[in-house]
Amino acid sequence: MLQRLSVILSGISKAVAALAVALLAILISYVVFSRFVTHTTPHWAEELPRLVLVWSAFIGGVTCSFERSHLMAGLLPFVVRSPRVLNFFERLNQVFVIVGLIVLGYAGWELADLTMDQTLPALDVSAGAVYLALPFACAITVIVHLAQLFEPAPAKE
Repeated sequence: MLQRLSVILSGISKAVAALAVALLAILISYVVFSRFVTHTTPHWAEELPRLVLVWSAFIGGVTCSFERSHLMAGLLPFVVRSPRVLNFFERLNQVFVIVGLIVLGYAGWELADLTMDQTLPALDVSAGAVYLALPFACAITVIVHLAQLFEPAPAKE
């Protein structure tokens, strides 16, 4: 069940991140066009693209965790040959990542809560809305890493 939920959340995250990146490209193109062609700048020219960028980056990280496509050094397989030992370290790494995500998500929640009553001047949106991207993405990513932690060990060769 956790595996299925992880697949669904990753798919939704990928779609949302892709839409957000497309929106970001449109927003920035419009701002550049406005500045250099019409010689006016929209009042939201900095805040809205930043908000979209932050959310797309954190939500996109969920899919990167699911697909295990984050940059990794990967030196352990060259040093350790035993599949059991490698599997142990993979599980240990998942535990450390989950703990780190929980701590990071909690800190992001605290920051979002602290800034929730402040508004972004151009958008009239709560500043906490920007910071909520972190705990939201961390919570989803924890589910993805829990699914990876509890997936069956690879078959022995």
